[in-house]
Amino acid sequence: MVVRPEELQEALEKTLDISTEEASDTALRVLNYFGFNSVIIDNALQQEDRKVFYDLHDAGLLNTYWETVILPTGRSWRTFYWELDGLAIDRARRRQDEQPEEKVYETLPEEIWARIEP
Repeated sequence: MVVRPEELQEALEKTLDISTEEASDTALRVLNYFGFNSVIIDNALQQEDRKVFYDLHDAGLLNTYWETVILPTGRSWRTFYWELDGLAIDRARRRQDEQPEEKVYETLPEEIWARIEP
């Protein structure tokens, strides 16, 4: 699933509660790493961008996993990956801004509460 910048921006605004400008900058920054892929290797990240990726992971918009291979020398080598979670991004975009519950009974006029005798 390809995630467009405006989709990730909208998800970031609703999930991280940040401004539109900051969400736009972050979305472009993140998607520049992914291009048209949904998975990248962790080694591709700049150190300062890794924190952004961890924040998005904590927000549920990115997943991470690793593979372990055995080298010819017998040592283990672990490779870490980041993956865009397109479904989570889509759910975050569609999430409605939480509205405080309207107190229906408080909006009724006083005369509604008068008891009518038969």
